[in-house]
Amino acid sequence: MVLPGGYVNQNEDVEAAMERIVSESTGLEKILFKQFAVFGGANRSFGNNLVHHKVFKTASEKAMLKWLSKRFVSICYLALVDYSKIKLKPTQFMDTAAWLPINQVKKLAMDHADIVKSAHDSLLKEMPYAPIASNLLPARFTLPELQALVESILNRTIDRPNFRRKILSTGMIAKVGVDSSNKRRPADLYSFKHGRNTSLIDEYKFGF
Repeated sequence: MVLPGGYVNQNEDVEAAMERIVSESTGLEKILFKQFAVFGGANRSFGNNLVHHKVFKTASEKAMLKWLSKRFVSICYLALVDYSKIKLKPTQFMDTAAWLPINQVKKLAMDHADIVKSAHDSLLKEMPYAPIASNLLPARFTLPELQALVESILNRTIDRPNFRRKILSTGMIAKVGVDSSNKRRPADLYSFKHGRNTSLIDEYKFGF
């Protein structure tokens, strides 16, 4: 398995290429991206890995494989989206595409597991200071939903009573109603007081 990607056309800006590739593979447009790393080792090549995923038969395909066997530099971007609402499309050199949990990235080819780790590390550094959590949750959410999001980013569990006590003590969220969908045990609904611009530490000096 490899991460999806594409190439930059000769007369195309790098960011324009990134937006085109994302649009072609996800249908998403005009979303916020952040460049987090560049991978460009001297011996970095896709050719040896692609032969395990696709059969190159025609002359043009073999010429493409020869080109892909040369050194490649990957400029990596990060974006936060609701993956459940996105229907993935295979990129040019792949037959299928799918979302994977972060704990399965060790199965990726080449240095792509390192790319995912770099993206995760970048997300961890940004989470306290950027309005990440507030943009990945619905406008009204439960405390378990907020905790699940934070745990998924940190990739570790947090003691539930301690999380509840600390998050409520910050004053960053306010109770706005009750989720009555579970009649046996309705859950309180909350929202961020500063809306989508809420950051976890920059404004509230709060850490996990």
